[in-house]
Amino acid sequence: MACLCLLVLTACNDDTPKVASQKALLNAMKLLEKGDLDKYYQCLDFGQELDSLTQAQAVKMWVMHQQINNKAKGKTLTTDVVKVDLLADTVALVYYKIKYESGNEEVSANKMVCRNGEWKIRVRN
Repeated sequence: MACLCLLVLTACNDDTPKVASQKALLNAMKLLEKGDLDKYYQCLDFGQELDSLTQAQAVKMWVMHQQINNKAKGKTLTTDVVKVDLLADTVALVYYKIKYESGNEEVSANKMVCRNGEWKIRVRN
């Protein structure tokens, strides 16, 4: 009985790295779709090796790429997580499927990293 209770508590825990990383990715995708670029920028991780000017230029390029991609394919209807591979407690690979209003579907993946308790999309390897 104790094992069953532990299993139920573990399954319902929203703080697991797999659940937290997928929620963070879905939140970022919603912000990008809404055009809230300031908040979307806060969802990105460029690593500690970039200075602030380089980060600002990199985020502009990243956002432009995402916007061009979405413009070419149409508005996003749904974004669903397909699976999450946990590479470490603070690194995950989140696979997701996007359905566009054009009828196209795309499966993609983003590396997610956890820094200071927050999961973010890792833009650089």
